[in-house]
Amino acid sequence: MALWTALSLSLILAVDCWHDLDNTEYDCWPILQPNDYNMIDCGGLEMGWIQRPPEKVSNGEEFNVTYSVTATDSFYEYAVENKIFKFSNSSEAKRFCNEQECPANWNSANEHNCCVYHANIHSCPLALMKQGGICGPWIPDDGKIVTHTVSKAGKMSQQFWTSKVVLVHVGVTSVIAHIKVGQMHAALESKVLVVSAQVCGDEICEPEESCLTCPADCGVCPMAVGIKVAIGLPVALFCSGFILTMVWFQYQKQKMFWDESWIINYKNIMFGKVCYMGFCSTTSLQLVKSLSSLSRTTDVTVCTVANTTFKHGFIQPGIYDGRPVAVKHVRKKHFTLTKTIRKEVKEVRELDHPNLCKFIGGSIDVPYITIITEYCPKGSLADVLLNKDVPINWGFRLSFATDIARGMAYLHQHKMFHGRLHSRNCIIDDRWVCKISDYGLCAYRKEDFEAVSNGFPCENIYRIYYAPEVLLGTCSNTTPGADIYSYSVILVEIATRCDLISGQMETAKLDVMWRPSLPELKTGKSDSDCPNQADYCELIKKCWCHNVAMRPTFEQVKKMLDKMNPHKVSPVDMMMNLMEKYSKHLEAIVAERTQDLLQEKQKTDRLLYSMLPKPVADDLRQGRTAEAQSYSNATVYFSDIVGFTQLSGSSTPHQVVDFLNKLYTTFDDIIDNYDVYKVETIGDAYMVVSGVPNENGINHAGEIASMALDLINVCHSFKIPHKPTTQLKIRAGIHTGPVVAGVVGTKMPRYCLFGDTVNTASRMESTSEALKIQCSGTTADMLHTLGGYRLTCRGSLNVKGKGEMTTWWLEAKRGPCDLLGKRNDSHGGPVPVSN
Repeated sequence: MALWTALSLSLILAVDCWHDLDNTEYDCWPILQPNDYNMIDCGGLEMGWIQRPPEKVSNGEEFNVTYSVTATDSFYEYAVENKIFKFSNSSEAKRFCNEQECPANWNSANEHNCCVYHANIHSCPLALMKQGGICGPWIPDDGKIVTHTVSKAGKMSQQFWTSKVVLVHVGVTSVIAHIKVGQMHAALESKVLVVSAQVCGDEICEPEESCLTCPADCGVCPMAVGIKVAIGLPVALFCSGFILTMVWFQYQKQKMFWDESWIINYKNIMFGKVCYMGFCSTTSLQLVKSLSSLSRTTDVTVCTVANTTFKHGFIQPGIYDGRPVAVKHVRKKHFTLTKTIRKEVKEVRELDHPNLCKFIGGSIDVPYITIITEYCPKGSLADVLLNKDVPINWGFRLSFATDIARGMAYLHQHKMFHGRLHSRNCIIDDRWVCKISDYGLCAYRKEDFEAVSNGFPCENIYRIYYAPEVLLGTCSNTTPGADIYSYSVILVEIATRCDLISGQMETAKLDVMWRPSLPELKTGKSDSDCPNQADYCELIKKCWCHNVAMRPTFEQVKKMLDKMNPHKVSPVDMMMNLMEKYSKHLEAIVAERTQDLLQEKQKTDRLLYSMLPKPVADDLRQGRTAEAQSYSNATVYFSDIVGFTQLSGSSTPHQVVDFLNKLYTTFDDIIDNYDVYKVETIGDAYMVVSGVPNENGINHAGEIASMALDLINVCHSFKIPHKPTTQLKIRAGIHTGPVVAGVVGTKMPRYCLFGDTVNTASRMESTSEALKIQCSGTTADMLHTLGGYRLTCRGSLNVKGKGEMTTWWLEAKRGPCDLLGKRNDSHGGPVPVSN
């Protein structure tokens, strides 16, 4: 039965019913052509179940349903407006529905003689809806798809309608209460699950029953082969995958165990100069001289030698496979690649941490037994700390301490203990990250100590790093507590930057319980990362505590250091910050210098453009030859100072230069207001042209004329600096005609004008009078054409080289306004002719 119910519910989901289109159980349609898409507003007509159909019935079982049909006053107004009732007003429609008696035989009832002229129950088995769509009142009354109850008719005031229903189709059936009111359908729906009427549970599996319909009588259906495959295949695949994964991991372990790719041929390592590494350093490299005696400290021995023979324990930089490596020589007369050594190598190769010096490989050829590791160019931590030339603030120091704690915490997590931790095997890479070296490979690196020369007790130099329990022989040095003790001594070295080995050697030999003095933390003026004195010393005391159980782990040490170093800035970040500040400083300097350069360039451009026309200057600056150019019409102005020779004779050179500079500076300020170009000044002569190099039609005569009037006008008010009572007088001449202009010379190039026009203009100036402007006939004609100027004919004048010429005096501008509407004020500012 549960399976049948699930199947029925799936049919419900597969077919949409009409009331699913909104949130009500009833809807309305027009009488004509009701379908899925033309529902209409019920307008106040309401339907509801009084006695709902049961949720589940047996096929053939009889049951009663009761539903209500009511109409509000707004319905009648809606029905009249939408032609549902053919009445003129809502009152007539309401009276018709509440008072009009319907025919006794429902077949005789219609929309004209009865309000609710059709009311019945019909069903829509959803399993029969093969074409999709929705169930609604348009299901035909032919009985081919569904059965109907006997129809009824009545007034709206009846309200409740009861029908007897029998459903025969097994499955989910939509029971629909259907009425017709005027020109409108209305339908109310409810779903019923129809089950077979066969008896299930009588322990007799009847022919009509099966394991699907009645598992209680016929038993549970056997699982289909497809279902078995669908369940069994994923389980089998998962188990197979799990087994294969475990086998692969085991294979990888064994593969790495027997893998010999780490074995390096010693001949493939390239060495440069033979160098000794002080305290496992990779920076303090010194060339060994054959006849020199030097003191050499390695990670195992302190020996004084007078030859170049390599002793055990030294580290030599080399090149392997194109990258620098550190090669540590291990003195062994015999070497066997045992399972213990293979296991050690496998464990070390699996380690990967930024604070561990990476193991690269090793050579196993006697006498070149070596361990090859990552090369760190900055040297050991001891080298950096003891080098007073390297400024190390507390940010760097705490970073080094944290790096060591992180690397050791990683080793301890992998159940590997160092046993030889000291500041000589903590090395610094090129990014100032501190890394731990000389870890693991105990059997690999074990040397033949029986052959140590002179019997010198070389192990004593690192006695200060050994925990008391190790020195007393009660505990091995490969324990977490022993590593923590060694770390406490490194913390003292980081704080003091002193060599504890050379300073405390004899004291440490005498007393097993010896401890170095607690450091006094010192900081520079700009060092803001210095930790608290009490916190730092407390960490040291906890790490070298006599009770091994009271010593913290490296994970706890990391947390303590994090509290002491709230900024947590790595050395690389510190250096990057310094570089960034320096870069920004450089950018500011470059920007400032660039701005200065631009300003100087602008000054140079202004000076160049004042000496040469801009197009000509640009051509010369770009290396192009500036060719001479002819101009068909231009106006040239010349002027000089009357009595300049006498004035110069009665003045000092300095006074003359100062006078001319002031005068021509005043003239230059005036001509800037006109479309003219100053050609040159020679002594007291002043030459200006308009129409060259920028052509301006016929306006050049007006521009020069207006300019000349302003220059004459300014002479009335100009004061000679060293002779303020002397009236400055100039004479001017103007001529218009064709000219040729071009640059002359490559050194001190000048933009010069050539042609008869220039000579004639000079003659106009030389034959002029004080504070007057003489114009040639050509210029006068053009000024007459322009208009706005007052000229007086001087008459015929014999001009050298030209013969008789009729000249004119330019006196002033005529009228209140010139042609361009500019104000004519002889004492005002300059008034150009053109725009």
